[in-house]
Parts: sequence; structure tokens; C-alpha cells
Amino acid sequence: MNRYLQGRVQALLTQYRTAALATCGPAGPQISTVTYTVDQLQLHLALPHGSDHLFNLETQPALVMLTAGWRLHGEGTIVYDPYCQRATVIITATRLHLLSDNAQHTIETIDF
Repeated sequence: MNRYLQGRVQALLTQYRTAALATCGPAGPQISTVTYTVDQLQLHLALPHGSDHLFNLETQPALVMLTAGWRLHGEGTIVYDPYCQRATVIITATRLHLLSDNAQHTIETIDF
């Protein structure tokens, strides 16, 4: 990905701090509002141990995150910390859809 596009995607991802996270797997479809940070086009979020999202991601790493401005498809990698009550999920994006002002239509798609 060229530097211009990287900078543009970085700005889009850091525009928000919370998003809806959707996963599906053995715990069934799950959706929650989560906070996240961005590090070099990867999103990082913390989920409590025992979360149904973690249970889903252990077997099915595909996920979707949604804000008012974009919808991101990606895969989550779980990093467990035995000394903490939370696990970090590192999300590697595969596709980013930019949404219209009313968040109803895709106006642009960026594949990673």
C-alpha cells in the first residue's frame, strides 16, 4: 500500500475511538460496542476473559467493525495476558468500506 493511501486509512481509522464489533462462531452472532486504538493500520482492542467474542474468535477469526464513517472487515488475533483480566485482540484489516453521510451506502472500498 502506498504512503498516501496508508496515511488516508490511518486518518480514517483514528477518526473514531469506539466501534461496533461483530463476530460469529460457537457462541453465535455477537455484537458489542468496543473502544480501540490504532497502531500501523492494525486495530487493538481489549476484551474481558470469558467474552463471547473471544470464544468466537478462537475458532473463527473473521470479524466486522462498524462506525458512522466506515465498515471494516478483518481477522482478529488474540493475545492473552495471564496476569490481566482482559485479552488484547489485534485486528488486521482485509477490506475497508467508506460509508455515505447517512451510513447507509458504501461510497468507496479499500482492499488491503
